[in-house]
Amino acid sequence: MKIVICGAGRVGISIAEHLSTEENDLTVIDSNNESIQKITELYDVRGVHGMASHPNVLKDAGIEDAEMIIAVTDSDEMNIIACQISNLIYNTPTKIARIRSREYLSEDFIEIFKNGKIPIDHIISPEEEVADTIVKQWRTPGAFDVAEFCQSTVTMLGILCNDDCPILDTPLRQLIDLFPDLNATVMAIIRGSDLIVPRSGEDVLKVNDRIYVACPTDQIERTLASFGHLEIASRKVTISGAGNIGIMIGQMINSISPETSLTYIELDKDIAKHAAEQLEFASIISGDTLDPEIIKEARVANGSSYIATTNHDEVNILSSLLAKRSGATHTVALVNQPAFFPLVNSLELEAVVSPPVITVSSILQYIRKGQIEAVHSIIEEFGEVISVEALDTSSIIGRPLKEIKLPKDVSIGAIVKKDKNIYPPRGITIIDPGDKLIIFVPVKSIKKVQEMLSVRLDYY
Repeated sequence: MKIVICGAGRVGISIAEHLSTEENDLTVIDSNNESIQKITELYDVRGVHGMASHPNVLKDAGIEDAEMIIAVTDSDEMNIIACQISNLIYNTPTKIARIRSREYLSEDFIEIFKNGKIPIDHIISPEEEVADTIVKQWRTPGAFDVAEFCQSTVTMLGILCNDDCPILDTPLRQLIDLFPDLNATVMAIIRGSDLIVPRSGEDVLKVNDRIYVACPTDQIERTLASFGHLEIASRKVTISGAGNIGIMIGQMINSISPETSLTYIELDKDIAKHAAEQLEFASIISGDTLDPEIIKEARVANGSSYIATTNHDEVNILSSLLAKRSGATHTVALVNQPAFFPLVNSLELEAVVSPPVITVSSILQYIRKGQIEAVHSIIEEFGEVISVEALDTSSIIGRPLKEIKLPKDVSIGAIVKKDKNIYPPRGITIIDPGDKLIIFVPVKSIKKVQEMLSVRLDYY
């Protein structure tokens, strides 16, 4: 697929990283020459220096015969104009744009995108998606990663195996015997820097393993308890940072649980004042979240949750550690820099949310071939969890799973039948057309899985 990417920032780089390994023809536009030089050195992409909203720059990038434009510059307006020019002059089939401003996304103006007056096929709103992800983390404190699939009927949980995990050193095949009513499947194990994809059932879990489990959404608590996690969502939440993301988180939590006590810490007095006007149900403290006295004033204590959403990764990480020291039992830190992820994992923070990873996941679902409905990128970049519909032309249709030769590093976590019933993968399970599969796929195996799930050879 020929794709033009506008913007060589964190999101643009992540998109290029994912797509350059899949035989796509990629061109990246950016006004910063150093950014262009960096991305072309790292990945198999062509770089064009210039403003993505200029027709001649888009033409130089090959937009005339491109199948898709992905506009993810730091400017909403540039992203909108780039898509509009691509449509009006070059008739680009698919146009994706990242839009951050709440003004554009408000009910009063969103219709201009829906009615085609501004021709954008898919709008990516990272702030809303980040806020939604963080709220899911708050509601599921025993998991370090949470993603929903198939209209929220199936949930993927990232779970840390602590010392009190009851099934340490137990072959995974015995889970059925130990918990016969549990419909949960371990799709992947991260042990240090190694990826283990359990296929035989003989793999065992070790202390500090980070595992990815698929289960019916109504079995989340049961699944977490089976792996030794009995945490409950706190009714006392402190949020560091009262920007757009912080405000949306508070509004979502208040809507879900009005009885939950919300306290904000915001350094900027003007932002704090604005937050106080938007959040009548919350307490606003103007001060430095790295000040122990401010943490004390916010009454961060045992049983409380602390959510760090400032614009600075270092502040989010350090303030979360300070909150832990002050008694917070559950922390969520917003971290943009991928280089910080291994460090954060070693600091015993409960959850880390990456805006670039979330944005890339949203975009990938529109790029992947076949009937892929959702994509969730693993923050360590070991792979992706995808939801895909099995087509009647697929090579896996009508065959039991034990006869299907999936790549060794690919695993199925759950199967959702047309009757909406959810089944764990078993050797005798037969895949029917229209079945939805939740699959863990390393990046290097994406292309192979797409081919298996789309068209079988005898279809031609």
